[in-house]
Amino acid sequence: MPFDNMALKTSEPIVNLLNPKALRHFLLVLLTIGLVGLMLTHKYATQHQHDQWQNKLQTQASQVAQEIDYELAKFEQIPNLLSHDPRLLAAVKEGKPSESFNLLLADWLAQSLADTIYVHNKTGLVIASSNYQQDDSFVGSNFAFRPYFQHALNGEKAQYVALGVRSNKRGYFFSSPLWVDGEVEGVITVKVNLEQLEQRLAQDDGDLLVAGVHDVVFMSNLPDWRYRALFPLSEQAKQELNQTQQYGDTLPQYRGELTGQSGVNQFENNQLLVSPNYLAYATNLFDKGFRVIALISQQEVFTAVLQADIVYLLLYALVGLIALAWFQMLVNKARLANVNASLEEKVTERTFILSQANHKLQQTVHQYEQSQQELKQTQQELTQAAKLALLGELSASINHEINQPLAALRTYTENSQRLMTMERYPMVADNLDKMLSLNDTMAEVIARLKVFTRKTDDNLHSEVSVLHDAVHNATRILSSKLIKQGVTLKVPAIEYDVKLAIHSVELEQVLINLFHNAAQAMEGYCIDPQISIAVQCDQSNCDILVSDNGPGMSEHALAKIFDPFYTTKPEGLGLGLTISKRILESYQGSLSAYNHDADNDADYTRHARHQMDTQSQLSGGMTFVVSVPLVSLHPAEEDSHA
Repeated sequence: MPFDNMALKTSEPIVNLLNPKALRHFLLVLLTIGLVGLMLTHKYATQHQHDQWQNKLQTQASQVAQEIDYELAKFEQIPNLLSHDPRLLAAVKEGKPSESFNLLLADWLAQSLADTIYVHNKTGLVIASSNYQQDDSFVGSNFAFRPYFQHALNGEKAQYVALGVRSNKRGYFFSSPLWVDGEVEGVITVKVNLEQLEQRLAQDDGDLLVAGVHDVVFMSNLPDWRYRALFPLSEQAKQELNQTQQYGDTLPQYRGELTGQSGVNQFENNQLLVSPNYLAYATNLFDKGFRVIALISQQEVFTAVLQADIVYLLLYALVGLIALAWFQMLVNKARLANVNASLEEKVTERTFILSQANHKLQQTVHQYEQSQQELKQTQQELTQAAKLALLGELSASINHEINQPLAALRTYTENSQRLMTMERYPMVADNLDKMLSLNDTMAEVIARLKVFTRKTDDNLHSEVSVLHDAVHNATRILSSKLIKQGVTLKVPAIEYDVKLAIHSVELEQVLINLFHNAAQAMEGYCIDPQISIAVQCDQSNCDILVSDNGPGMSEHALAKIFDPFYTTKPEGLGLGLTISKRILESYQGSLSAYNHDADNDADYTRHARHQMDTQSQLSGGMTFVVSVPLVSLHPAEEDSHA
């Protein structure tokens, strides 16, 4: 009875320490701190990205603006210089079009590299032009409605950007008055083609807009933005654009993707414009009448901020787990203190110790079983990592296998579009058949890689692989790399009935690793690199011999070739052969290697006759022997290998 009372008193404080409310309060505090930290992290990361992109966009916009200003400056003084030529002034004073007048302008055009040079009379009528022989000649056209003519007629130098009325080409116009006897008798205008400047924008990595008066885009490396108004046009702006026909007969449509989050519809000096879709920064060229705007999608900013949020969440999750462990440790300490204080008799104390020992033993057994399971899982993951590492080394050849059909698909698609416009439908159908075939080719490549990279499960040892298919798949995956390196791959005829007691993916991994190692060993060493595959089967086992004519290995390297992390390649991990050997041993198989000049080697003696028959004894190099238990063998094949 006294013992029962003691047990009752002992259990009460433990229940209090394990009160779920205490744990809930603790978790609530952790969650609150985490949410506040996440909000601060998100805010700081967003501001950091805005500051970083503001500097980048400012630099980008300024550089492009300087380049455009530099290119236009080459033509800025040409109208003023030509306006003083006596021949030009005499022709303007006469006021009649003449062949010599047009030839004079054409000669000046050839020297200036401008797009067009033309002369107006006082009414705005073009009386001479360098393009007088072209279908879209300016001669006879009246441009009195253009602001550059109106300013020049008032005795001022003018410059203006607009879409050509006759040529329908964008141009930048420089004009100067023609003074005759103290009066303006005409205007000379030099048009600069903006297509070359826009090609310069297309070479830039970033998204760029060049907007003129009323913030209408007239140049951009984004075609969808051309002739679009960045902000809503006022009625006065619409009326002015209709009168001047600056961008043709149609008014530019408003594109509202640069409206700021605060509703601001303009660029502020030295300020980053933040809209829901973009970050934008503008550099103004007031003397040229336009501004250069550099853009970046908010998606990139969101991705960077999201990465910062994820890193914070991972770190805070780790801190939270540590805090929970610390809380649990305090609870456990309190529990242990209460139990120890309540155990006043030796028998009770020894019973407690024994129960604790038994509990620890169970934990040890459980930990051992868990460790075994984790070890098995680690081995499987290491095997999977080796596959992915090998695929990483083969990425160039894999890209080649996929990019070739993709390039062909694009060619057929473009060709089909042209054929459709010509209504040559049978040829379009033929192209579609070819495109389907290319699609099947890419699907086959991807399917092979998908099967190769998939994880194997715990039921591996119940699998059976067909040797022919395994060798075929392994060589197909490496075919592009071997062809690019100039390696000759000799594969014998293998019957479909040769089946091995090993999972097909595991066998392919071993073969791919051996083929890849052989190709790397011969790279830069052999003039005529060769890899030879031979198969030798008996009643219970099948040996697959992979030989090359590379430099072979030293005795020291050969002795350590299967040790973990031992490698002769600067970029190697030293795990490929180790994993391959362990894979084969898990199926009661083996992996061995020998140099071709090792006359006393037991493996060499065993396979010497077969080597002579199948590959005429490659000079130099070495051979790897993959030995796997045989499941079944076709009788004819068995007789041929006997």
